[in-house]
Amino acid sequence: MSRPFRFGVVLAGVLLAILSTTALGTVSVTRVLTTSPPNVPESIATDHRGTTYLSLPFASKVVKFAPGGALVTVATFPSFPLGVRLDPEGNVFVAVVGSGIWKVPAAGGPAAQVAGGPGLWNGLAFDHRGNLYVSDSGGGAIWRLDKNGDFTLWSGSPLLKGTTAAGPCGLVHPAVPSFGPLGANGIAFNKHGDMLVANTDFGEIIRIPTNPDGSAGTASVFSGPACNLWGADGVGMDNADNLYVAANSKGQIDRVDPTGHVDVLAAGDPLSFPSDIAFGTGRGDRTAIFISNFAAFPTSNGAPGVLEMDAGIPGRPIG
Repeated sequence: MSRPFRFGVVLAGVLLAILSTTALGTVSVTRVLTTSPPNVPESIATDHRGTTYLSLPFASKVVKFAPGGALVTVATFPSFPLGVRLDPEGNVFVAVVGSGIWKVPAAGGPAAQVAGGPGLWNGLAFDHRGNLYVSDSGGGAIWRLDKNGDFTLWSGSPLLKGTTAAGPCGLVHPAVPSFGPLGANGIAFNKHGDMLVANTDFGEIIRIPTNPDGSAGTASVFSGPACNLWGADGVGMDNADNLYVAANSKGQIDRVDPTGHVDVLAAGDPLSFPSDIAFGTGRGDRTAIFISNFAAFPTSNGAPGVLEMDAGIPGRPIG
């Protein structure tokens, strides 16, 4: 379970050079929406009608917008909202730092806390049974909120921990000075029921099988450590079991195939610290990836907002 790299911190100028890398991939990225601080989007999700939901941590709220529409506030929160996902009924679930999981009913009404506790709650995903999972990036763990409302630790594997040392590019992740180690982050399930977890600091994708009784199996490294996965943040899955990764500190979007091979689909401008992705749901949008462009660090040299690119394969957008 040990990682093979523990490099020292290098000059900030080298960090800027890597974050400003020119495009490596061939897929075109276009801008859908431009926002201004504090309305900087961290997580993104789409519902069955094509409405897009964004978490705005520095504004302590979640907003939504229909195609061509204006931003509308869905709910405000006592701390930073990060991960946002929807269940098949359209209820909105939000991971709130230091607070827990909150739910906004599909029918409208105020947000309510459904699971609580300290933690750097971040990525969210539903399994096929309707259980909701959330990553604690600071603690390096995955928790489960089951359909009965019980909130319990699902996996505390050491492979989910982050680090304050340098990662696979020989650099310390730029969020470490503010937030400390960032391990488990974005999560998704493949068709076999295995959970795939992005480890931000180590540039890895961790695979955790689900046992027949619903408990977590033994975690293993599915892909990485790799410089192209450094800063792995939000993730999404297509119908062919490819995992799409927003590699924030690399400023790129990667695709990890079912064997663990990594391809860089797009990098460089207008991508600026991309933090999450969501497949489209509307007619003509099923192969589109929508990207939250966080652009929140001094080395981020692009504008925050929402970007779009075509994956060429339909995605699994809900959950």
